[in-house]
Amino acid sequence: TALGVCSIITSAFIGLPQAYKIYQRKSARGVSFLTLGLGNVGAFLYVLNLTILHYNQIALASSRDFAFWVKAQRSLTFVWVELLNALSMLVIYPVALYYAEDEPWRLRLDYIKLDVTLGTRQAAFLGFVAQAVVVAAAWLPAVFTFAVDGRCEPLADYGNALGLVVAVIIVLKFLPQLYASLKAEGSHSLSYVTYGVDAVAGVVAWAQKVFVTHERLSSWLPPLFLHALEVTVLCINYYNDTKRGGFVGFARLFEDEFGDSSARDDGREGRERGREGGGGDEARDYDSRRTARTDYGAGGSGDEHMAFEGMEQAQRRRGLGTTGRDTSFL
Repeated sequence: TALGVCSIITSAFIGLPQAYKIYQRKSARGVSFLTLGLGNVGAFLYVLNLTILHYNQIALASSRDFAFWVKAQRSLTFVWVELLNALSMLVIYPVALYYAEDEPWRLRLDYIKLDVTLGTRQAAFLGFVAQAVVVAAAWLPAVFTFAVDGRCEPLADYGNALGLVVAVIIVLKFLPQLYASLKAEGSHSLSYVTYGVDAVAGVVAWAQKVFVTHERLSSWLPPLFLHALEVTVLCINYYNDTKRGGFVGFARLFEDEFGDSSARDDGREGRERGREGGGGDEARDYDSRRTARTDYGAGGSGDEHMAFEGMEQAQRRRGLGTTGRDTSFL
C-alpha cells in the first residue's frame, strides 16, 4: 500500500538529517551518545523480536518464486520498516563519534572499586563495541535455532522476553538526550528533522494501534512515552534557540538545519560571552577571530592564520582566555 511504501522510505532516510547536521557543523555538541547507543541496541533487538515472532511467514515467503516473495512482503512491511529504521539511525553514531569533543569522561563505581577516566571518543568507541557485542549475543541463539530447527516456536518465550527488554529500552533511551539538551541549552547539532519526523510517525502509529487495530496497552504505551520525550526535547531546544537568537519561525529553523549554521552559532556564542563579560570588546574580538578562522579554513594564506593566533594571544594577555571550541559536550 501507499502508506507502507511511505513508511519504508521514511525509515530508510530518517537518520540522514541528523548525520548530515553533525557533519555540516563538524561537531556532535548537544547529541547524547547514551541515547544513540540505547537506540541502536533497542532497534536491532526489536528487529530480532519481530523476526522470531514472524519467522514462519518469512520462511514461507522465501519458499517459492520471486513474484510470490514480493507479494508476501505486504504482510511483512513492519519488519522492513524497523530494519531500515535501525540501519538509518545506526549511521549517526560513527559520524557523531568522529566529530565529538574529546573531553575527559570519568566512570566511578565505588561499590566495585572502579574509577576510570577516558576521553569522550574512546568511551564512545568502547560503547559502540559494547552495542555490537550485545546485539550479536542476542541474535546468536535465534540464528542457531533457525538453522537447526527452521521454526519460530522454540523461540517464542525468548521472543517475548526480548519484547519486554525492548519496551524498557524504549522508555529509558531518550532520558539521556533530555539531560544533554537541558545542559547544552539549545539544539546545536541535534536534528529537528530526524526527531520531529520520528515523533510525528510515532504518533500516527500510536493512533493506528489504539483506534484501528485495538492493540494491548503494553504495545503502544512505551513508544508513546518515547515520542512524548522527543517532543519535549524539541520544544525545549526551540525555546532555547529562539532565546539565544538562533531563529524565529520554521523557515529559519529549516535554514539552521541544512544551511551553514555553525558560523552563526560561533558568532552568537561570542556575543553572549561578550555580554556576560560586561563589555563589547570580547564580542568584537570573537567575531574577528571567527572571520580569520573562516578565511583560513577556506584556503586563506598563512598570514591570516598568524593573525588569528595573534588575536588569541592578545586576548590571553588581557586575561579573557580563549574561546576555542566549545567543550561543554555531554
